[in-house]
Amino acid sequence: METVRVGLVGAGFMGKIHTLAYRNAAMLFGSAIPVVDPVVVADFDPVLADRAVRDWGWSRTAATWQEVTAADDVDVIDICTPNDTHVAIALDALEHGKHVLCEKPLALDAHDAHRLCEAARSTDRLTQVGFVYRQWPAVVMARRLIDEGAIGDVRTARARFLLDYNSDPDVAMSWRFDRARAGSGALGDIGSHCIDLLQYLVGPISEVTARMQTFVDRRRRVDGAVADVTVDDQTEILAHFESGASGTILASWAATGHKCDLGFELIGSRGSVRFGWEQSNELQFYDGDDPADRLGFRTILLGPTHPGADDIHTVAGQGLGYNDAFVIAARNTLRDLAAGTTGSIPTFVDGLRVAEVVDAVIEAAAGGSVVPVTRRAL
Repeated sequence: METVRVGLVGAGFMGKIHTLAYRNAAMLFGSAIPVVDPVVVADFDPVLADRAVRDWGWSRTAATWQEVTAADDVDVIDICTPNDTHVAIALDALEHGKHVLCEKPLALDAHDAHRLCEAARSTDRLTQVGFVYRQWPAVVMARRLIDEGAIGDVRTARARFLLDYNSDPDVAMSWRFDRARAGSGALGDIGSHCIDLLQYLVGPISEVTARMQTFVDRRRRVDGAVADVTVDDQTEILAHFESGASGTILASWAATGHKCDLGFELIGSRGSVRFGWEQSNELQFYDGDDPADRLGFRTILLGPTHPGADDIHTVAGQGLGYNDAFVIAARNTLRDLAAGTTGSIPTFVDGLRVAEVVDAVIEAAAGGSVVPVTRRAL
């Protein structure tokens, strides 16, 4: 596959980031990946679609997303729309023989995520969910250290994603605060990244207990009316893993003073590894086999020798950022499309496994009990 023809559904912020990633991936990786042809874009707001053509380089607009999924000159559907629209668009794209890239969360619940996986399984199309952080070089390096036995058996796993952009009660009501459209609040929006990271690094979560809190229970809409907030602002999870490890997850979009505080720490029988996005070019590694007079966490600076960071910079420590995470993910997607197989990309199945944990967390928080994670067969 020398050229991948893309149809974009959703021309808001994430649509812009994905567009930038396609463009930069072509510049950085050249002939190692297929050329991206940005064919057609649609948005529920036609003004945004027009902007994507005028400013971002998309060739044409479509009046509806159905025109994009049915287009004969499109190979891949890239879904960057509100959560409650993902399933319908992805199913239609698969029915029209398209490969699908869908932003997270894959669906509002595990039932619908399973429907998508079943639909994808009946085709030979590649399906990906937008968990970009697991593809970040420091995270992949942490996985390599675990696989090599460098920290031994993981005993404790902690993850957090803390932001403060919704701590202000004057932030306007939007679909993200409506459970019917979002599925959940901080849990699904940012906690899903924590769940995916820990399951990627440690393995499946088997059972959970949880507490969900809403700090601002009513918000004013842009038309001046006041509406009830029906999602969580913060969720705390105690998790047990099939491996025997235990851990915690804290997800909050109302954590004052925290701007983009995504991180994890894994404590093993021989060593530990920890990472924080606000120092995203560093991985902290503790090797318990070091001599006693040199014990302590060491800082690994990301550079061209680390998985995913190759061909971007030539010197360790020069620095990668948020946009680069999507460039790396785009490179991985395009490489797998060319090979016709799934390699390093998170698939719809990974999206389902996160949705299963989210469902269990919501149930556990509502009932105050320990809830096993139900794994659906595929």
